[in-house]
Amino acid sequence: MELTYEFDIAADVHHAWAVLLDVPRIAPCLPGAELTEVVADNQYQGTASVKLGPVKLSFAGEAELFDVDNDAHTAKMRAKGSDKKGRGTANADVTFALNALGDGRTRIDVRADLTLAGTIAQYGRASGLIDQMAQQIIATFVKNLEAEMASDAAPTDPAPASDNRQSPEESPDVDANTAETDETPDPAGPTANAVSDNSISGLSLLFRALAAMIKGWFSPGKK
Repeated sequence: MELTYEFDIAADVHHAWAVLLDVPRIAPCLPGAELTEVVADNQYQGTASVKLGPVKLSFAGEAELFDVDNDAHTAKMRAKGSDKKGRGTANADVTFALNALGDGRTRIDVRADLTLAGTIAQYGRASGLIDQMAQQIIATFVKNLEAEMASDAAPTDPAPASDNRQSPEESPDVDANTAETDETPDPAGPTANAVSDNSISGLSLLFRALAAMIKGWFSPGKK
């Protein structure tokens, strides 16, 4: 499944490049992601959680950053993970490039080749829906990333600094409360039913994705 994204951030290209290569720093900006270990230079282990209504997908895997070109501001990442309940695997080859726009802004182009295997491969049949959901995830990531970059220029304050990243409670794309309302009971008990508050809520993303697709049907030029 080929996915392509383009977005702008309020940071000059050199600042944006330095921050994006700092994986431990930007990992908390991505909803549902948690970095668990830095294995070696540019090699990482972590988890990612996604909720699609009553279905919880929780992956554990590894990622590697390579082909880093500091002059062209391009790099590649290869990530692979397995669902913790054995329902399948996900593999992604990602290429991203940064381009200066002027006025202190940078455009980031991302191309991803996503492969799903096992029971979870059924979600791959709805590639348009997955694409719309990913767009919403990226929108939240961009807001969090810009807040993180803005903290570099913030004046030093003796009082504890507040975290400007969007939390699951603040972000419309991440619903931390659905774990108790929209999931089927798990016979393994409450411990097995517990999920991270930073998991991605597919329910809210689903409605946003459907709304975006319906709007597209009635856009000028659509037949």
